[in-house]
Amino acid sequence: MSMKLDIIIAIEDCHSEKDLRKTIDSALSQDFDDYSVVLAADAPTEFTKKVLEEYKEKNPEKVKLAYNEEKRGRGGAFNLGLRNADSEWISFLNEGDSLSTDFAKVLLGEAKANTSKELKENTGKTSSSSKNSDEADSNNAEPDVIASATPGEDKEGDAIIFKEAEGVLEYDKYSLLTVNPGMMECKIYKRSIFDENGLWFPENLAYEKLGIKRLALLCAKNFKYVDKELYIPEEGRGNDTELQDLYDKLDVMSFFLEETYKREFLEEFPEEIEAAVVDDMYINTLFTYFAITPSAKRKTSFVEMLAEAMEDCFPEFETNPYYYEKYDDDTKDLISFSIENPKKFLKHMSKA
Repeated sequence: MSMKLDIIIAIEDCHSEKDLRKTIDSALSQDFDDYSVVLAADAPTEFTKKVLEEYKEKNPEKVKLAYNEEKRGRGGAFNLGLRNADSEWISFLNEGDSLSTDFAKVLLGEAKANTSKELKENTGKTSSSSKNSDEADSNNAEPDVIASATPGEDKEGDAIIFKEAEGVLEYDKYSLLTVNPGMMECKIYKRSIFDENGLWFPENLAYEKLGIKRLALLCAKNFKYVDKELYIPEEGRGNDTELQDLYDKLDVMSFFLEETYKREFLEEFPEEIEAAVVDDMYINTLFTYFAITPSAKRKTSFVEMLAEAMEDCFPEFETNPYYYEKYDDDTKDLISFSIENPKKFLKHMSKA
């Protein structure tokens, strides 16, 4: 593998040609030489194939092209991209989003700078002490995840956490990143994280990255943060969420829990993983449901289903220190109400 970056774009035929071209053009406009673009399309139409083949024909050295014949969703497209990526570093780009022109230059440049520094300092070692050598290796280890700033409302909080998590990852830093992983798309990853740990995205489900982004960080060894916004999400993304997407989210979080259990992360970081599930599977899902569903169509059964899921997974989540510190008393009272009496909670929310 060469020291370069593969930018994997998952393509689902759910955007306009204009948005598709915007995304691909941003990936191909990098102010850097050592990168490729993997166009991974999920059961594309003939028109989409024609557009993608046009890019391949015009950029044969930069573009890799692969199709899923059967529909597997965006997770399936990302998995297809992983199977067709052959660079040492990878990143993930959603159709509709775009990259700054210096995304690859800044992040992969950081990787190269750290590698050069490590080689130089290791070459200059004079101590024969294995203890001293181990300490030097730990301090100068090359990062295997490099993050840029997360865009949006949480970027300042994420920046503080990412700065604290920099360096060789140990228990406290893994805890920070499990509770606050930020956007998966804003990072580049050593391909070996996925290969050596058998990490694959859940397929045919919305919110596929919720199932994998924390696992990738828990499998990493060294983390680096660059305080610069380099990833540009599509405007208005999330406004088209449908009810089926929320059911998918429950399945994705079940996938995440199963994976953390199999890999013994749940045993090592029980409070952190519980907090992540409470946020993503319960609280965010619950309030998104009310945001996208008209009052007349809201069903007690959906709120009951969420409450039962939390009772099954983490019946004592309200004692979780991360949950307790994150939410104000009014929000915590609402959450308790939703668990204790979903029917009355639904009526209360309909009047609010």
